[in-house]
Amino acid sequence: MSRLDQRRREVYPSKRAAGKRRAPSFGPGHNVSVPISFGLPLIVVGLALLLAATTTGRALYWVLGGLITVGGVALFATGKRL
Repeated sequence: MSRLDQRRREVYPSKRAAGKRRAPSFGPGHNVSVPISFGLPLIVVGLALLLAATTTGRALYWVLGGLITVGGVALFATGKRL
């Protein structure tokens, strides 16, 4: 294959020549970690179960609500990226 003449421009210019294009996005990234994104909903569900336990008086709701709330708080408190 012969080389292009210097006077002709490239059909597909290199990325270096074109510059860096920005990809479409939904705005700035918030970088929320996985433990926080799972821990916070667990806290909400656990508190809802504890609220249900106060109205119904069932021991299963007390146990599940307490375990889920404590697990969510522990996960939320670590805040590490997985």
